[in-house]
Amino acid sequence: PKARAHLDAAFARLGVRVRSGVEVAKVLPDGVELADGSGIPADAVLWTSGTRVPPLAAAAGLTVDERGRVVTDSALRSVSHPDVYAVGDAAAIRQGYGVMHGTCQGGMPTGVHAALSILRVLAGREPKPFRFGYYHTPVSLGRNDAVVQFTHPDDSPRRMVLTGKRAVKYKEAVTAAPWPTFARMKKMPVSGAFWPHGGRHTRIRSAK
Repeated sequence: PKARAHLDAAFARLGVRVRSGVEVAKVLPDGVELADGSGIPADAVLWTSGTRVPPLAAAAGLTVDERGRVVTDSALRSVSHPDVYAVGDAAAIRQGYGVMHGTCQGGMPTGVHAALSILRVLAGREPKPFRFGYYHTPVSLGRNDAVVQFTHPDDSPRRMVLTGKRAVKYKEAVTAAPWPTFARMKKMPVSGAFWPHGGRHTRIRSAK
């Protein structure tokens, strides 16, 4: 509730009007037409509708999900082509809480895990299962405002929230972190394998 209240206040301050639960039927030269026949006038329309996976994996014959992502086993290998590893938002990676969403939180750990798995295979060992738990959802609200909702490993919200300038500083530190992290991983690759594994939230229980 605290994060939602801060977002609502920020939208009101910035003049952003939110209309949820409506369906856009058509984009027009002067606005959008809604499914109920009404319209919203606009000088410019910015359409943001999520991400789309390129068709390369499906065209190559790999098993993909309904969104075109490579379906992987617990070690991030393609279930149809075990010599192929898939990471980040190109992969449908199942954890105990469901399939991971494609954000940088999971992108870097999956990349590191795949690299370490390949090294294990080359050394004649079996790769370890990948496990990952989320820890935050940061949202920028301009140069001087933001909200950071800390989460449980399954991405459900915790009670802890940062707002305003404290959230801005936190978000900027997180955004800048991959570069020094990458430099550290070049010197000590295994150090990149330390990320939240999510405990019970990420364990996949086999059906009886």
